[in-house]
Amino acid sequence: MIINFRNVASEKVQDCFKSALSAYHELHDYSITLNQKRIKSSTMQAQPVINLKNILTGIKKYQIKLAVFVSSSSELKVRDIPDKVLVGWFAHELGHIKDYVSYSNIGMINYGLKYIVSDSFKMKTEHEADYNAIKKGFKSEILATKEWVLNHDLVGQDYKDKLNKYYLSREEVELCNLNDLPFKPIVE
Repeated sequence: MIINFRNVASEKVQDCFKSALSAYHELHDYSITLNQKRIKSSTMQAQPVINLKNILTGIKKYQIKLAVFVSSSSELKVRDIPDKVLVGWFAHELGHIKDYVSYSNIGMINYGLKYIVSDSFKMKTEHEADYNAIKKGFKSEILATKEWVLNHDLVGQDYKDKLNKYYLSREEVELCNLNDLPFKPIVE
């Protein structure tokens, strides 16, 4: 695994990230940076690193931006999130990166634009990230993350509403089995 930690002082956070990444064998050849910094509208954001060097060499790199505080809270630090919840959150973000690998840099730019302008595309990608995490064995961690966010008093209602709008519900996650994920389109 090629992991870079930038501004991540907490060993607990680093260990939770490594734990989630260890299940994503297909990502072990890529450089992934966990970068803790201020983020305006989220707690974590998985992104490709697109720059001239990557375009010229074709080498793909990825980063997960990690906020210091849980989105919509000025009191709740990410380092204080329970381990199981943090692993589930990382597993979800790595589920996004798993999807990014198949895209070219131009394809990723198109993907990002669609994510910004299309609610249905955003919902599809968030569901797919959860499915990817569940397929990797993180069903209980994904459930723990949803429960924790939705039930924590210091997490703002706007963030809870976003979770309810775009992500799999608790009930949908509970119905998922590793090899039989519900709610996927059936081709006839």
